[in-house]
Amino acid sequence: MPDSTLALIGFLSDFGDENILWPLMALISLILILQGRYRIFLHYSALVLLVFGGTLILKLCFEACGRLPGHSLYSPSGHTAGTTFVYGGAAVLFSRSPRACLAVASGVALSAGFARIALHVHSLAEVFVGASIGLLGVLFLTLARKNELHTPLGPTWLSRPIVFLITGGLVLTMLLHGLRSPVETWLEYFSHRFVAPFMRCPVTPPAFQKPHHNVLGK
Repeated sequence: MPDSTLALIGFLSDFGDENILWPLMALISLILILQGRYRIFLHYSALVLLVFGGTLILKLCFEACGRLPGHSLYSPSGHTAGTTFVYGGAAVLFSRSPRACLAVASGVALSAGFARIALHVHSLAEVFVGASIGLLGVLFLTLARKNELHTPLGPTWLSRPIVFLITGGLVLTMLLHGLRSPVETWLEYFSHRFVAPFMRCPVTPPAFQKPHHNVLGK
């Protein structure tokens, strides 16, 4: 694949980095609160914990024993899971047709997964697990959104959430795009250092040094 194509894929993939996703989720949460949509806000917050917490646990478990020969599943793609849930979830939350947004979320999952494979960051199995987690979160959010559509809302402080979301999202991405989070490197170190002793690893994982403070994550 040409270097220019890989550079473009990398540029687009950076929109799924934690440095962008977490501020976007905070912005989405703020909009829901300003709209008085407290119930769906609680659902959204719980699903954030489910998606990102579940991915975290899987990463810690699978990475503990190191990369084993013949195993393609080492680090489930949190990038794919987070990108799918955050962007697909935003479509569900602010659309009048949440079920149609499942197709949008599926497209996001395919695009994000393809990017991670093309960049040689994750395997197909790792991307599949990440996409499944993200889509599961979007599915639960869709069910909550369907129930909300049948519930009349009172007066809100924010009458045009899409404009606010797009404007705020553009500002955040312009400021944070390209700043990669080191969280992946630290998770790998923590897994090797503290989780591995509790796992029945078939081989002893190689020594894993503590990341330097300026090491960037994947």
